[in-house]
Amino acid sequence: MLSTNLYNNIDLSRKREQQIDTLKVFNENVSEISFDKEYSVEFPTKAGNLSLVIDLGPKFPFEKPTMKICPRINHKWVDTNGQIVLAPGLMNYTIHSDLGRVVQVIRREFELDQSLTLANSGSDGFSGNITIGCKKNAITSLSNDVEFFSLAKLTSAELLRLNNNVDCLDEFISELPSIEASNKNIENTITKIMDLANSNMSKEEPISNLRSEISKQLEAIETYQKSYAGLSAKYVKLSEKYSPQSISDNLKNAAIKCDEESERIAEQFLNGDIDCDKFLQVYVKSRTVSYTRKAKEDRLNYQLKQLKEAGF
Repeated sequence: MLSTNLYNNIDLSRKREQQIDTLKVFNENVSEISFDKEYSVEFPTKAGNLSLVIDLGPKFPFEKPTMKICPRINHKWVDTNGQIVLAPGLMNYTIHSDLGRVVQVIRREFELDQSLTLANSGSDGFSGNITIGCKKNAITSLSNDVEFFSLAKLTSAELLRLNNNVDCLDEFISELPSIEASNKNIENTITKIMDLANSNMSKEEPISNLRSEISKQLEAIETYQKSYAGLSAKYVKLSEKYSPQSISDNLKNAAIKCDEESERIAEQFLNGDIDCDKFLQVYVKSRTVSYTRKAKEDRLNYQLKQLKEAGF
Protein backbone atom coordinates (compact mmCIF):
# COMPACT_ATOMS: atom_id res chain seq x y z
CA MET A 1 0.00 0.00 0.00
CA LEU A 2 1.26 3.51 -0.81
CA SER A 3 2.20 5.69 2.12
CA THR A 4 -0.67 7.87 3.29
CA ASN A 5 1.82 10.76 3.72
CA LEU A 6 1.77 11.23 -0.04
CA TYR A 7 -1.87 12.28 0.16
CA ASN A 8 -1.93 14.39 3.32
CA ASN A 9 -3.27 17.38 1.36
CA ILE A 10 -6.34 15.54 0.08
CA ASP A 11 -9.70 16.28 1.65
CA LEU A 12 -10.43 13.04 3.50
CA SER A 13 -14.14 13.71 3.87
CA ARG A 14 -14.64 14.42 0.18
CA LYS A 15 -12.66 11.38 -0.97
CA ARG A 16 -14.52 9.18 1.49
CA GLU A 17 -17.89 10.42 0.18
CA GLN A 18 -16.82 9.79 -3.42
CA GLN A 19 -15.83 6.21 -2.59
CA ILE A 20 -19.19 5.57 -0.89
CA ASP A 21 -20.93 6.95 -3.99
CA THR A 22 -19.09 4.43 -6.20
CA LEU A 23 -20.27 1.65 -3.89
CA LYS A 24 -23.88 2.65 -4.53
CA VAL A 25 -23.35 3.17 -8.27
CA PHE A 26 -21.75 -0.20 -9.08
CA ASN A 27 -23.84 -2.36 -6.74
CA GLU A 28 -27.49 -2.99 -5.99
CA ASN A 29 -29.14 -3.61 -2.60
CA VAL A 30 -26.68 -1.41 -0.71
CA SER A 31 -27.80 -0.78 2.88
CA GLU A 32 -26.35 1.69 5.35
CA ILE A 33 -25.65 0.08 8.71
CA SER A 34 -23.77 3.02 10.21
CA PHE A 35 -23.55 6.36 8.42
CA ASP A 36 -20.21 6.95 6.73
CA LYS A 37 -18.77 3.84 8.40
CA GLU A 38 -20.47 0.50 7.75
CA TYR A 39 -22.48 -0.74 4.75
CA SER A 40 -23.81 -4.10 3.54
CA VAL A 41 -24.51 -5.48 0.06
CA GLU A 42 -27.08 -8.27 -0.33
CA PHE A 43 -26.86 -10.65 -3.31
CA PRO A 44 -27.93 -14.21 -4.26
CA THR A 45 -25.49 -17.09 -4.89
CA LYS A 46 -25.67 -20.84 -5.43
CA ALA A 47 -25.12 -21.28 -1.68
CA GLY A 48 -28.01 -18.91 -0.87
CA ASN A 49 -28.41 -15.22 -0.14
CA LEU A 50 -25.23 -13.64 1.21
CA SER A 51 -24.45 -10.30 2.80
CA LEU A 52 -21.12 -8.56 2.28
CA VAL A 53 -20.43 -6.19 5.17
CA ILE A 54 -18.00 -3.36 4.38
CA ASP A 55 -16.37 -1.58 7.32
CA LEU A 56 -14.71 1.76 6.50
CA GLY A 57 -12.01 2.60 9.02
CA PRO A 58 -11.31 6.17 10.24
CA LYS A 59 -8.44 6.56 7.74
CA PHE A 60 -10.38 5.23 4.75
CA PRO A 61 -9.72 5.67 1.79
CA PHE A 62 -6.04 6.04 2.68
CA GLU A 63 -6.33 2.60 4.28
CA LYS A 64 -8.21 -0.27 2.67
CA PRO A 65 -11.59 -1.25 4.11
CA THR A 66 -12.31 -4.56 5.81
CA MET A 67 -14.97 -6.85 4.35
CA LYS A 68 -16.75 -9.83 5.86
CA ILE A 69 -19.18 -12.27 4.25
CA CYS A 70 -22.23 -13.47 6.14
CA PRO A 71 -22.93 -16.33 6.48
CA ARG A 72 -19.40 -17.68 6.19
CA ILE A 73 -18.60 -19.63 3.00
CA ASN A 74 -15.89 -21.91 1.68
CA HIS A 75 -13.87 -19.86 -0.78
CA LYS A 76 -10.20 -19.15 -1.42
CA TRP A 77 -10.69 -15.43 -0.74
CA VAL A 78 -12.36 -15.97 2.66
CA ASP A 79 -10.58 -16.85 5.92
CA THR A 80 -11.97 -18.91 8.81
CA ASN A 81 -13.64 -15.84 10.32
CA GLY A 82 -15.53 -15.03 7.10
CA GLN A 83 -13.31 -12.03 6.35
CA ILE A 84 -12.32 -11.31 2.74
CA VAL A 85 -8.52 -11.42 2.71
CA LEU A 86 -7.37 -12.62 -0.72
CA ALA A 87 -9.56 -10.64 -3.12
CA PRO A 88 -7.03 -9.02 -5.49
CA GLY A 89 -8.83 -5.69 -5.58
CA LEU A 90 -8.90 -5.55 -1.78
CA MET A 91 -5.31 -6.73 -1.37
CA ASN A 92 -4.03 -4.01 -3.73
CA TYR A 93 -6.43 -1.30 -2.59
CA THR A 94 -5.07 2.26 -2.90
CA ILE A 95 -6.37 5.81 -2.85
CA HIS A 96 -6.90 5.46 -6.60
CA SER A 97 -9.13 2.39 -6.30
CA ASP A 98 -12.92 2.47 -6.65
CA LEU A 99 -14.61 0.89 -3.66
CA GLY A 100 -17.73 0.16 -5.72
CA ARG A 101 -15.80 -1.73 -8.39
CA VAL A 102 -13.79 -3.72 -5.84
CA VAL A 103 -17.03 -4.82 -4.14
CA GLN A 104 -18.61 -5.51 -7.52
CA VAL A 105 -15.79 -7.89 -8.49
CA ILE A 106 -16.03 -9.74 -5.16
CA ARG A 107 -19.80 -10.01 -5.46
CA ARG A 108 -19.64 -11.29 -9.03
CA GLU A 109 -16.98 -13.85 -8.07
CA PHE A 110 -19.32 -15.32 -5.47
CA GLU A 111 -22.39 -15.10 -7.73
CA LEU A 112 -20.71 -16.97 -10.59
CA ASP A 113 -18.98 -19.64 -8.45
CA GLN A 114 -21.10 -22.78 -8.95
CA SER A 115 -19.07 -24.72 -6.36
CA LEU A 116 -19.73 -22.21 -3.61
CA THR A 117 -20.91 -23.73 -0.31
CA LEU A 118 -21.61 -22.55 3.20
CA ALA A 119 -18.86 -23.25 5.72
CA ASN A 120 -19.53 -25.64 8.61
CA SER A 121 -19.18 -24.19 12.11
CA GLY A 122 -16.38 -26.61 12.94
CA SER A 123 -14.54 -26.21 9.68
CA ASP A 124 -11.11 -24.71 9.73
CA GLY A 125 -11.88 -23.05 6.44
CA PHE A 126 -9.12 -21.77 4.24
CA SER A 127 -5.63 -21.79 5.75
CA GLY A 128 -4.17 -18.50 6.80
CA ASN A 129 -0.70 -19.43 5.51
CA ILE A 130 -0.73 -18.06 1.99
CA THR A 131 2.09 -18.70 -0.45
CA ILE A 132 3.33 -16.17 -2.93
CA GLY A 133 2.10 -18.36 -5.78
CA CYS A 134 -1.45 -18.32 -4.43
CA LYS A 135 -1.39 -14.55 -4.23
CA LYS A 136 -0.17 -14.27 -7.81
CA ASN A 137 -2.88 -16.60 -9.06
CA ALA A 138 -5.51 -14.64 -7.18
CA ILE A 139 -4.32 -11.40 -8.75
CA THR A 140 -4.15 -12.75 -12.32
CA SER A 141 -7.63 -14.25 -11.97
CA LEU A 142 -9.12 -10.77 -11.87
CA SER A 143 -8.99 -10.40 -15.67
CA ASN A 144 -12.26 -8.48 -15.92
CA ASP A 145 -10.78 -5.47 -14.06
CA VAL A 146 -8.58 -3.58 -16.54
CA GLU A 147 -6.65 -1.55 -13.97
CA PHE A 148 -5.72 -4.52 -11.77
CA PHE A 149 -4.98 -6.62 -14.82
CA SER A 150 -2.49 -3.93 -15.88
CA LEU A 151 -0.87 -4.17 -12.45
CA ALA A 152 -0.75 -7.97 -12.66
CA LYS A 153 1.45 -7.77 -15.77
CA LEU A 154 4.11 -5.72 -13.96
CA THR A 155 7.17 -7.20 -12.36
CA SER A 156 7.96 -6.87 -8.68
CA ALA A 157 10.61 -4.23 -9.46
CA GLU A 158 8.12 -2.20 -11.48
CA LEU A 159 5.53 -2.45 -8.73
CA LEU A 160 8.12 -1.36 -6.16
CA ARG A 161 9.05 1.64 -8.31
CA LEU A 162 5.37 2.62 -8.54
CA ASN A 163 5.11 2.31 -4.78
CA ASN A 164 8.14 4.52 -4.12
CA ASN A 165 7.92 7.06 -6.95
CA VAL A 166 4.90 9.30 -7.18
CA ASP A 167 5.82 10.53 -10.68
CA CYS A 168 5.97 6.97 -11.99
CA LEU A 169 2.66 6.20 -10.33
CA ASP A 170 1.05 9.28 -11.90
CA GLU A 171 2.44 8.31 -15.32
CA PHE A 172 1.13 4.76 -14.95
CA ILE A 173 -2.30 6.00 -13.91
CA SER A 174 -2.46 8.48 -16.80
CA GLU A 175 -1.87 5.61 -19.27
CA LEU A 176 -4.70 3.44 -17.95
CA PRO A 177 -7.49 2.97 -20.53
CA SER A 178 -10.17 4.40 -18.27
CA ILE A 179 -8.07 7.50 -17.49
CA GLU A 180 -7.24 7.97 -21.18
CA ALA A 181 -10.92 7.69 -22.02
CA SER A 182 -11.75 10.23 -19.31
CA ASN A 183 -9.06 12.61 -20.60
CA LYS A 184 -10.42 12.24 -24.12
CA ASN A 185 -13.93 13.02 -22.91
CA ILE A 186 -12.57 16.07 -21.08
CA GLU A 187 -10.79 17.26 -24.23
CA ASN A 188 -13.95 16.78 -26.28
CA THR A 189 -15.94 18.69 -23.69
CA ILE A 190 -13.39 21.52 -23.69
CA THR A 191 -13.56 21.65 -27.50
CA LYS A 192 -17.35 21.87 -27.40
CA ILE A 193 -17.16 24.61 -24.76
CA MET A 194 -14.64 26.56 -26.86
CA ASP A 195 -16.85 26.22 -29.96
CA LEU A 196 -19.84 27.40 -27.96
CA ALA A 197 -17.83 30.32 -26.54
CA ASN A 198 -16.68 31.34 -30.04
CA SER A 199 -20.27 31.08 -31.28
CA ASN A 200 -21.42 33.30 -28.42
CA MET A 201 -18.66 35.83 -29.12
CA SER A 202 -19.62 35.98 -32.81
CA LYS A 203 -23.12 36.97 -31.74
CA GLU A 204 -21.87 39.75 -29.46
CA GLU A 205 -21.83 42.46 -32.18
CA PRO A 206 -25.34 41.68 -33.57
CA ILE A 207 -26.68 41.60 -30.03
CA SER A 208 -25.01 44.95 -29.28
CA ASN A 209 -26.57 46.46 -32.43
CA LEU A 210 -29.97 45.11 -31.46
CA ARG A 211 -29.54 46.52 -27.96
CA SER A 212 -28.77 49.96 -29.42
CA GLU A 213 -31.76 49.75 -31.74
CA ILE A 214 -34.02 48.77 -28.86
CA SER A 215 -32.70 51.72 -26.82
CA LYS A 216 -33.56 54.09 -29.66
CA GLN A 217 -37.01 52.62 -30.00
CA LEU A 218 -37.55 52.92 -26.25
CA GLU A 219 -36.58 56.62 -26.43
CA ALA A 220 -39.02 57.12 -29.31
CA ILE A 221 -41.75 55.35 -27.36
CA GLU A 222 -41.06 57.57 -24.36
CA THR A 223 -41.36 60.68 -26.56
CA TYR A 224 -44.64 59.40 -28.01
CA GLN A 225 -45.92 58.71 -24.51
CA LYS A 226 -45.21 62.29 -23.41
CA SER A 227 -46.83 63.64 -26.55
CA TYR A 228 -49.82 61.39 -26.04
CA ALA A 229 -50.17 62.54 -22.43
CA GLY A 230 -50.16 66.21 -23.52
CA LEU A 231 -52.65 65.64 -26.32
CA SER A 232 -54.87 63.60 -24.00
CA ALA A 233 -54.96 66.46 -21.47
CA LYS A 234 -55.74 68.93 -24.26
CA TYR A 235 -58.49 66.68 -25.57
CA VAL A 236 -60.06 66.43 -22.11
CA LYS A 237 -60.11 70.23 -21.77
CA LEU A 238 -61.61 70.69 -25.23
CA SER A 239 -64.18 67.96 -24.68
CA GLU A 240 -65.23 69.64 -21.45
CA LYS A 241 -65.31 73.06 -23.12
CA TYR A 242 -67.41 71.95 -26.09
CA SER A 243 -69.66 69.52 -24.32
CA PRO A 244 -73.43 70.24 -24.79
CA GLN A 245 -73.89 71.04 -21.12
CA SER A 246 -70.92 73.41 -21.14
CA ILE A 247 -72.29 75.21 -24.22
CA SER A 248 -75.68 75.53 -22.52
CA ASP A 249 -74.08 77.05 -19.42
CA ASN A 250 -72.06 79.48 -21.54
CA LEU A 251 -75.17 80.59 -23.42
CA LYS A 252 -76.99 81.15 -20.10
CA ASN A 253 -74.12 83.21 -18.67
CA ALA A 254 -73.82 85.25 -21.86
CA ALA A 255 -77.57 85.99 -21.85
CA ILE A 256 -77.35 87.13 -18.23
CA LYS A 257 -74.51 89.49 -19.14
CA CYS A 258 -76.58 90.93 -21.99
CA ASP A 259 -79.50 91.50 -19.63
CA GLU A 260 -77.23 93.26 -17.17
CA GLU A 261 -75.82 95.39 -19.99
CA SER A 262 -79.32 96.37 -21.21
CA GLU A 263 -80.32 97.32 -17.63
CA ARG A 264 -77.27 99.54 -17.31
CA ILE A 265 -78.13 101.26 -20.63
CA ALA A 266 -81.71 101.86 -19.48
CA GLU A 267 -80.47 103.49 -16.24
CA GLN A 268 -78.16 105.76 -18.24
CA PHE A 269 -81.11 106.80 -20.43
CA LEU A 270 -83.30 107.52 -17.43
CA ASN A 271 -80.54 109.58 -15.85
CA GLY A 272 -80.21 111.59 -19.05
CA ASP A 273 -76.69 110.42 -19.79
CA ILE A 274 -77.54 109.35 -23.38
CA ASP A 275 -80.03 110.64 -25.95
CA CYS A 276 -83.05 108.73 -27.26
CA ASP A 277 -81.63 107.67 -30.65
CA LYS A 278 -78.47 106.18 -29.16
CA PHE A 279 -80.48 104.51 -26.39
CA LEU A 280 -82.79 102.78 -28.88
CA GLN A 281 -79.88 101.64 -31.03
CA VAL A 282 -77.79 100.18 -28.20
CA TYR A 283 -80.63 98.89 -26.06
CA VAL A 284 -82.41 97.04 -28.87
CA LYS A 285 -79.14 95.42 -29.99
CA SER A 286 -78.34 94.20 -26.44
CA ARG A 287 -81.82 92.81 -25.86
CA THR A 288 -81.80 91.08 -29.24
CA VAL A 289 -78.54 89.30 -28.43
CA SER A 290 -79.91 88.30 -25.02
CA TYR A 291 -83.12 86.84 -26.43
CA THR A 292 -81.15 85.01 -29.16
CA ARG A 293 -78.88 83.36 -26.62
CA LYS A 294 -81.79 82.41 -24.38
CA ALA A 295 -83.57 80.86 -27.35
CA LYS A 296 -80.46 78.83 -28.25
CA GLU A 297 -80.08 77.74 -24.62
CA ASP A 298 -83.72 76.63 -24.40
CA ARG A 299 -83.44 74.76 -27.72
CA LEU A 300 -80.23 72.99 -26.64
CA ASN A 301 -81.68 72.07 -23.23
CA TYR A 302 -84.75 70.66 -24.95
CA GLN A 303 -82.60 68.53 -27.26
CA LEU A 304 -80.50 67.30 -24.34
CA LYS A 305 -83.66 66.39 -22.45
CA GLN A 306 -84.97 64.46 -25.44
CA LEU A 307 -81.70 62.55 -25.80
CA LYS A 308 -81.67 61.72 -22.08
CA GLU A 309 -85.23 60.38 -22.24
CA ALA A 310 -84.24 58.31 -25.29
CA GLY A 311 -81.43 56.69 -23.29
CA PHE A 312 -78.44 58.49 -24.81
